[in-house]
Amino acid sequence: MGIAPAKLYVADLGERAVVRITGRANCLSSVPFKRVINGLIERGRGVFTLDLSGCQLMDSTFLGVLVGLNRTLGQAGPDGGFSLYKPTESVRVLLDNLGILELFSTAESLGQAETAELLEVGEASDKTELTRTSLEAHRTLIDANPGNETKFKEVTRFLEEDLRRQEAAGSSD
Repeated sequence: MGIAPAKLYVADLGERAVVRITGRANCLSSVPFKRVINGLIERGRGVFTLDLSGCQLMDSTFLGVLVGLNRTLGQAGPDGGFSLYKPTESVRVLLDNLGILELFSTAESLGQAETAELLEVGEASDKTELTRTSLEAHRTLIDANPGNETKFKEVTRFLEEDLRRQEAAGSSD
């Protein structure tokens, strides 16, 4: 895939965490993003601020992962979930067009993260995990807004077939 994944930077601030996403948040960045957030959740974090001031765009896989994680966090308690800090216009328009913008609150500042050290996160390499994550993400977007079904019906069909082929071949490269 020709487009480089976004750079992810994390500041764990105790009860909450900040994740800065720069560049293009695409399917390649969705797996590391999911791993980081799930790791922080396991350590008791349930409130996240996403610094999107340097995020050029998000693809549908990344958006679906984001919505799925936000649902998980929302089920953990009323204060859980993601708040968005300074989303770029292109990201805000995309969230709005998919009918999912209202699922997120807005952060007015990064608080302690303004001065905290942000640690860079690596990339994913397992093709089967990437395909599975992408399929789950698109199903989540359809579930979040049934109007998205027509947008992602063919994508989910293709991903289902691709995943079946990979699993039958025992591929994980």
